[in-house]
Amino acid sequence: MVEQNTETVFWTTGRIIATVVVVALIATVGYTVLSGHREESTDLRLALPGTSVSDPRTTRVPEDFEVRTVDGRTIKLSAYRGKVVVMDFWATWCPPCRQETPQLARIARENRDRGVEVVGMHIDDRGRSSPDAIRKFIDTYGIQYTVGLATDDMFTSYLGTADDTIPQTLVFGRDGRLIKHLIGYDQSHGKVLDEAVNQALAGS
Repeated sequence: MVEQNTETVFWTTGRIIATVVVVALIATVGYTVLSGHREESTDLRLALPGTSVSDPRTTRVPEDFEVRTVDGRTIKLSAYRGKVVVMDFWATWCPPCRQETPQLARIARENRDRGVEVVGMHIDDRGRSSPDAIRKFIDTYGIQYTVGLATDDMFTSYLGTADDTIPQTLVFGRDGRLIKHLIGYDQSHGKVLDEAVNQALAGS
């Protein structure tokens, strides 16, 4: 009888309600992770290195970093001035990044002859992704665009924050100015990127 009473007391109305709330929260988080979530930044005051700006106080121009690539080269983002650039900050272990990558590979493939460059910037994840893991990811998803290794300084210079939310995707016009900044991923991602790329090409 004592054990039965203990169980009855344990499952009070308050505890039942709390349990239901916790389960609902877990389900909501799980749904969000699986279905994806995308936001758009309204702060577009950013330009590629080498871009001429009339007022540096209103438009950020990051340092022209020397970026190591997975295939052993070194690139500078200023070299892409005059092209439409789709820059993506990502990591191999990021589920939304895995969902987004096929869209980026398609955009690179379909727009290469139109002067569009896709550049994937793998974040510095403190060795969580080995070079072999990154190369395997590239092979698995058929990536044919440049993949660089972004430092923390580069990440914060372009995104303006230490918030490590990924993926974050930036679209620059031929004039080097930012026209779209997507944070996260959802099913409309590819369409939104296509529209941004076409907007950038039309504005050139």
